[in-house]
Amino acid sequence: GGGTSRLFTVRRSQRWLRRHPVAYRAYSVANPGQRPTVVVAGAGAAGASTAMHLVRNGANVVMVDPRPPMSATTAYSTESYRDFFADLAVAGLMSRSIELLEELAGEDNEFRLNRRGYAFFSANPASAQAFEQLALNAASQGLGELRKHVENVEAYRPSASTGFRSDSPIGFDLVVGRKNIQRIFPWVSDSAEVLLHARRCGWMDGQGLGLCMLERAKAGHDGSSAKVVRGSIVGFERSGGEVRGVSVLSQNGEEIQIKCDVFINAAGAWAKKLQGLLTDEELPLTNELHAKVMLNDEVNAIPQDAPMMIWRDSVRLDEDADVADFFRELDDTADGGIVNSACWLGPQPGGQHLRPAGNGRVIMLWEHLHKHIQIAEDPPMPVENFIEMYPQLCVTALKAMVPALEAYEESLPKSTIIDGGYYTVTPDGRPFIARHGAQNAFVCSGMGTFGLMSSPAAGELAALLALGKPLPPHAEAFDWPRKAAV
Repeated sequence: GGGTSRLFTVRRSQRWLRRHPVAYRAYSVANPGQRPTVVVAGAGAAGASTAMHLVRNGANVVMVDPRPPMSATTAYSTESYRDFFADLAVAGLMSRSIELLEELAGEDNEFRLNRRGYAFFSANPASAQAFEQLALNAASQGLGELRKHVENVEAYRPSASTGFRSDSPIGFDLVVGRKNIQRIFPWVSDSAEVLLHARRCGWMDGQGLGLCMLERAKAGHDGSSAKVVRGSIVGFERSGGEVRGVSVLSQNGEEIQIKCDVFINAAGAWAKKLQGLLTDEELPLTNELHAKVMLNDEVNAIPQDAPMMIWRDSVRLDEDADVADFFRELDDTADGGIVNSACWLGPQPGGQHLRPAGNGRVIMLWEHLHKHIQIAEDPPMPVENFIEMYPQLCVTALKAMVPALEAYEESLPKSTIIDGGYYTVTPDGRPFIARHGAQNAFVCSGMGTFGLMSSPAAGELAALLALGKPLPPHAEAFDWPRKAAV
């Protein structure tokens, strides 16, 4: 209801943070000789953030991962971030996360954080109402004003192409009319009737962020520190309803025991399997495939200073009868394959997006094409199965927004690659940051499509929860079973 929604406003979260600085800033514990030892499973962005915040709050940390740090899904992220979400609890978490991103990037912009924004386009004039409502909802959460440009775009200000400390505006710009959009983005389709440019958004060097948090954890604070152990957790020592230690199979085949006061599972796509070693209690996580295309843009279809760009309208891939027949014949799902091309007939949902990646490259994504693929609880890394036609399908869908991409329909550059990782999601799309399996065991997972961008605040919340510190108002939204409505 209305009261529940108000509980999770971004403004309330921000007020809480101002009232409880001890809950999110480094501090000295009262009894240095009694520092808790916390084992964190996972050395990706979520694990590194959790470790950093645990160290800041006076704990010693042992991170355990069979892979090198930042080498799984963190290494294959789209690396983007945004501050607007329909779910106000997630919006509160992300508002805090962006504060931490900017703090961690620092004056030297350590991991190349930018604020180019997200630009949503539609050829349907009626989309203006939906775009405006999205912006107004975000504005009501304290995320900046909505500026409307209908008659002309003289007051529209482009985003800076680098950095985040410029005077680039926050909030949203709604641009209506083909001619107005063409004046700002002349290489976008002249069919685009509406543009919504969300400003406090952009991308970064994702591995750089992860390594920044990891190095800060390892550097320690006030006598607390973190270290990384390469190996797989294969068992738990339990006593009195609590975890007392973990068994780790090291890289050389030796099994070692690590004692702990607290255990936090931040193992991403492998969290559910790992938690099964600790408890029979159900962990509501599933994995989805995240796939992206890296295209060497030889015809310069996308300027390298462009924002993240999203086409919101449905598109068709079966442009003629021959293509439709080809899709029907290509489908191999009846034989256990992953090419569900019979589903590519008819209108396909929008949401395909792209962004510049530097050095003339462009990243392209269209998530719905891989959503049908079932992913195991112990998935391989690197990912082994992508739809082979994924680059061509992305190009065909995205040419509705950028017509110059048509140059790649018949012949992709030889350097085009597909890579990706996994989204770990909950049934309602909210993260799972909660106690699970034992009194002193916790899970930090389920961040789904916003995993990297939310990792600074998700790890902070997991650390505060595990150490019994004051929690922000949005914390209970990520507990399980859910106590607050989505």
